Amino acid sequence: MRPFLLLAVVLFVLSGCQKDVQPTPPLQQTRWMLSQVDDFSISLSSYSDSYRTYVQFGTDNTTSGLTPCNSFVGTYSLNTSPGKLSISQQAATRIGCPVQDLETCYLAAFPRTVRYEVVGQELRLYETGTPKPHLIFTAAP
Repeated sequence: MRPFLLLAVVLFVLSGCQKDVQPTPPLQQTRWMLSQVDDFSISLSSYSDSYRTYVQFGTDNTTSGLTPCNSFVGTYSLNTSPGKLSISQQAATRIGCPVQDLETCYLAAFPRTVRYEVVGQELRLYETGTPKPHLIFTAAP
């Protein structure tokens, strides 16, 4: 009887130590905040913290979002194979800004996307033949 009691106490203590696990957000209808372009980590993007760079995939196969300086729209399609994704060239407004190079890289990466994965709270977009994602996003709270 004593080993069972000890096991019950250990399990009770360990269950209290678990962190709240957030469910994996869906690709569609989640606001995905940009956190990395290729090997360049993005700590703050856009012209204000309340208007950070993001992409959102609608249920009607449209994309929308913000670059560091402009808004954009486009389309995407999910393949019947799990994780396969193609994204059109995005149409963006044309306001110039100090981080235009970052914006250009960000927008150019979308049509190169061939697959995606959602890991925890991250969305990772990949090009053909590359093991590392070229864009990484974090689900907005």
